[in-house]
Amino acid sequence: MSVIPYYTITSEARSEGKSLTLRASCSGTPPEQGRFLLFPGAHPLRLKSLRRSPAGIPVPDSPSLPESIKSDSVTLEVKGISRAALVRGAHLIAEESAACEGQRALFLWKKQPPGQGTVSFTLRDGSALIPEGKGDVKGNEKLFTLISRRPFLQIPGSLYTMERGGRQGEAVLLMAEPWSSEEQKKMLARMRKISNFPGEEAVFSMNLRVRGAVRLPSSLDGKDFEGALRCGPWALMSRIHDRALTLIEKRSRSEEGIAEEELPGVLSLPSGLCGELCRSLINADKLIRREGRLYNRSDAPEDFLSPMIRAWLEGLGDAGFEGISLKEVFLPESKLTALRHRGLIRVFEGFVVTEQALRRREEELFAELPREKDFTLSDIKGIQGLSRSRLLILLEALEEEGKLRREGDVRRILP
Repeated sequence: MSVIPYYTITSEARSEGKSLTLRASCSGTPPEQGRFLLFPGAHPLRLKSLRRSPAGIPVPDSPSLPESIKSDSVTLEVKGISRAALVRGAHLIAEESAACEGQRALFLWKKQPPGQGTVSFTLRDGSALIPEGKGDVKGNEKLFTLISRRPFLQIPGSLYTMERGGRQGEAVLLMAEPWSSEEQKKMLARMRKISNFPGEEAVFSMNLRVRGAVRLPSSLDGKDFEGALRCGPWALMSRIHDRALTLIEKRSRSEEGIAEEELPGVLSLPSGLCGELCRSLINADKLIRREGRLYNRSDAPEDFLSPMIRAWLEGLGDAGFEGISLKEVFLPESKLTALRHRGLIRVFEGFVVTEQALRRREEELFAELPREKDFTLSDIKGIQGLSRSRLLILLEALEEEGKLRREGDVRRILP
């Protein structure tokens, strides 16, 4: 069981551009960037960068922090979390530790238990992460459930010290929240079959087979589990992996795709794992992510539209680059958004056109633009009978494609 490295916040956060910066002390050697969780609260965030203070400059005195964490400080730049959540004394723990937070966990005694009833407990290899909790022990002599008075840090495979009435014992955390009653029964059945005390690898192996998927700590990066596949930091049983990918691809074929935030409920899998599965499909060119929604990648996206939407799209195509006024569009905003994300239409201020009509008119304009010199809007005024607003739309589209370069109001065709 390895010691958990972490940062402890020692100052208030301040805004710096789109990020927040704060001072923190180090315990162990936590990563200098990547995904982290803030405890208490289990808020996810991203650590962008770290700056170390010059040697000999200590963290400013703070009576609210224990002496054990008043050490040389670092400055962290973080994103994805509110300023109010970053309070002094809170801890940042890398996601690769596989930690979570809850009020209930399943434990196995390692040393002589201190007895039934209320116990005080702490994480043995990182006691500052849990100053000291109190909870009720319920179960038999070997396995028990700890129900805490408040949420505490839960790290499967780690040892926790339990104390009651001057007697002290140690227990390993077998299964963290959340779990179902059926999963608990399966875990108890597995524990009855083993005689040796389980190590970290065995704990995660049992969680994997009971729950179907589990996030692995960095200490198990090189480990393979029979019948399981790796997906980023996650391990999941191959049957669950195949079912999840099939379901994601099926839902992404619907007219409006599927919101990524809906996947944990649809797949009954943690959100972090759902994100990894989507990333694998995107990297394989099977999925498109647009503004939090997922769509299947296809050379003929119109094939996944309803007959009514296809008919409407044909009518819009007949209107050419003139398009249709948004006031005349009867489709709900969600339908327009899906068509735009699928690359079938463009929505501008006041009107909508098909992507095909826009590209066709864009090519016609490009063929008539001056090539012997740089030009301004005044030089091409009235070209092809276009209004100034429509001309600007086409020029901006050409600039996005890298066919034009603009400096102020002067434009140049790129070779």
